[in-house]
Amino acid sequence: MNLMHLSALMTLTLCAVLSGCAVNKPFPPEVMEKVSPTFHFEAWRDAGPTNESGKSDAGIKIELGGRIVQATKNGKGIVIVAAQLPIVNHPVYGPTEDVNRTGDYEFAFLYPGELETLDLMKGNRFIIVGTTTSRRPVLVNGIPKTEPFLIADCIHVWQTGGTEIAEFKEDVGG
Repeated sequence: MNLMHLSALMTLTLCAVLSGCAVNKPFPPEVMEKVSPTFHFEAWRDAGPTNESGKSDAGIKIELGGRIVQATKNGKGIVIVAAQLPIVNHPVYGPTEDVNRTGDYEFAFLYPGELETLDLMKGNRFIIVGTTTSRRPVLVNGIPKTEPFLIADCIHVWQTGGTEIAEFKEDVGG
C-alpha cells in the first residue's frame, strides 16, 4: 500500500470515528437560527408580566428540554404542561433528570401541529424550539395554574415513558 492510499484510509477512519462522537441534534440548523444562546429558564419562570425596563418578556426564540406532565388537545393544537429538564450531550444527547435541582420547573406550551397519542404520554422526554409568550392559565390535574408559556415551532419526542434517554433505545428518526 502506498502512502497516498494509507493517507486516504486514515482520513476516512478519522471521519468515521469523529462522526460517531458528534452530537445528533434533532433539528436542522435553519430551525436553530435566532435561538437565544443566553436564555435562562429560571429567569423566565420567575419574571412577572413585564420586566424592569417595561418590555414584555415575550418574543424570545428558545430551545427547551423537558418531560411531559400532561397533554390536552384544543382547537389550536396540543397544550402540553411539562417539567423543564436540562439538555445534556453525554452519555447521550437529550433532556435528563440526572441533575440535582430544587424548585418548580413547570411550564406549558402550545404545539399547533399533530402528534401521535404515544408521543403525548406522561413521562416522555422532548426538546422544543419555540417563542416565549406571556404567562397563561392552564389546568394541571384539574387545578388552575398560571404557567410560563410558549408557542412551539418544532418538537422532538422520545417515547421513554419516564425513563432516562440513556437507558432507552430509539429508532433513528423523529
